[in-house]
Amino acid sequence: MKKPFTALLLALVLLASLRTAGAAGPNGTISVDLYDHAAGRYQSVQADVVTLTLDGAPLSGDVPALVQAGRTLVPVRLVAEALAAEVLWVQETGQVILKRGTDTVVLTLGSSQALVNGQSLPLPDGVPATVVRYQGMDRTTVPLRFVSEQLGARVDWNQATYSALLTSPAGQAPVRPALQVTDIQADANAQTVLITTNHKPDYQVLDLGDRVVVDIKGAALSSGFPGRITVDNELISAVRYADHGDDLYPDYAHTVRVVLDLRDGITYRENVTVEVRDNGVLLTTSLPDRAESDYIPTAPIDPQRSTIVIDPGHGGGRTGAQYEGIAEKTINLSVSKKLQAILRGYGYNVVMTRTGDADVGLYERADIANAVEADLFVSLHSNAAPDYPDFSGIYTYYHPSSGRGARLAQAIQTPLTRLTGGIDRGIKSADFVVLRETEMCAVLVEMGFMTNHDELMDLIDDGYQDKLAQGIAEGIVTYLNGLR
Repeated sequence: MKKPFTALLLALVLLASLRTAGAAGPNGTISVDLYDHAAGRYQSVQADVVTLTLDGAPLSGDVPALVQAGRTLVPVRLVAEALAAEVLWVQETGQVILKRGTDTVVLTLGSSQALVNGQSLPLPDGVPATVVRYQGMDRTTVPLRFVSEQLGARVDWNQATYSALLTSPAGQAPVRPALQVTDIQADANAQTVLITTNHKPDYQVLDLGDRVVVDIKGAALSSGFPGRITVDNELISAVRYADHGDDLYPDYAHTVRVVLDLRDGITYRENVTVEVRDNGVLLTTSLPDRAESDYIPTAPIDPQRSTIVIDPGHGGGRTGAQYEGIAEKTINLSVSKKLQAILRGYGYNVVMTRTGDADVGLYERADIANAVEADLFVSLHSNAAPDYPDFSGIYTYYHPSSGRGARLAQAIQTPLTRLTGGIDRGIKSADFVVLRETEMCAVLVEMGFMTNHDELMDLIDDGYQDKLAQGIAEGIVTYLNGLR
């Protein structure tokens, strides 16, 4: 193992090896959620805050360094990049890779072992890299001393002030690019996302269908980057960002990648415009034109029977999530057809928003339900959490203005989790188009996470799909019987 690199990666983790006892530290205590990889869920804890300095200057990020159970954890990217190490994230394996010169350190979420230049080393006290959630931000954290020292830095600890004092490797002061991304803000009212830089950026936009990627070439996130992005936009579901090295563009040592996850039916070509400014990039989203539905039911509707619209999410070119060669649209349609058969067997009118691999817009789905004067609208989807491959479970959503929707959501959630054995993530309100624009009681069911391999295997299993359909059908029947 190479000593200089050994030192620079072991500085990121000093705080995790330190043990304190008794009263809260002088920097205060905060409430955070720590991800338990064995249990597959977050746990809320109280943690003492630790201050960081590098070469005498404050070092801070959107998630603070903290002491938990006598160990200090620190965001790996914050310290690694401050010490001039390249940070790469491998989503599929839950690994963070640190590179500096010819040295490489690999940390795996939930693992007490690290790879340093191909050699397996135990992390101090078995404390693994894990995810900390604080004020809506998720960050991979590591025991400070291990990482810092592996990266060649020196770490000193001031017990009185709860401070970790990092010193850069001799003759290797960190160098950051001149172009910095200093802020990213989402404005729900103006339906904009503004990427702010310290001077005019060189950028590239990539259209990836269900998301838009903006690469700020030659840039890095500033050390004081706030990192708090709140998205409440009917066109954008999330805004994500990350520092990259030369893995994206070989001619650029650094790139900041910003990703806008678009809601179903929204596309870059039709709904997003991009404007470069002297100090950043502005993305403006706009609503699609709403066309009147010309839907005609394929079967007569008996007014004496309840009419239920089943909405298989996505379809056509809008594939939804895709993992392990499997498209979400396929799962949604398969379960929907099973649900259709069960409900028709019970004597209900059942209308499908699509019966094949058709591209149906969000507003058109709502228009179909409204046109047939449906009693219920049930949309079926499969979830994804790329950053948390162990996450699993079932959600059912309703519109926040609909008390009936909440009752239907709970009526479905209860038997659905019971019959499938899936983790009950509860019912939640959301301002989805198909829930807001439908004139009847409406819910959207997220049947499981495609990013979890085991749950994905369940979602494509015919027998498990039968259980999903039966659970949803049981909830619908329970709800309708309660109205009589």
